[in-house]
Amino acid sequence: MTTIRPVTPVPSARPPRLPAALPPPPPSTSTPEELLAGADRLLGTATASTTGVWPRAVALLLRHALEEALRRYWQARKPQLARCAPHAQALCLESYADPDTARRWSATWAGLSRACHYHGYELAPTQAELRSWRDDVETVLGVLGRGTL
Repeated sequence: MTTIRPVTPVPSARPPRLPAALPPPPPSTSTPEELLAGADRLLGTATASTTGVWPRAVALLLRHALEEALRRYWQARKPQLARCAPHAQALCLESYADPDTARRWSATWAGLSRACHYHGYELAPTQAELRSWRDDVETVLGVLGRGTL
């Protein structure tokens, strides 16, 4: 009778493959101020053709303005951070800007991110909520804009 011995695994000659890092997003062709102006236009001119769409469009424009302002801030201060995801950039913001600005950026971004998505159980953001976020975005843009000079 023949006995079959278990085969010992042969170690691989090359290391395991790690997932490829995603390339950084391309810089926006719009400035944060232009994005804010676009949100202002939509806030002031809701029409029948934009019914049901404009609140989330405004939220997207405001969120993109926040992200672009933060990217430009890091591009001027620490260019290596400008290539990171916005969430990672926001985590570092408190160390470079004042804590109030970092908290305002994060809270506004979180609210806008939630408002950008359709949920069957939630209403779209109201005009008052959008105006409040818009004011917060303008405040953050002012502080981050001063930090890039």
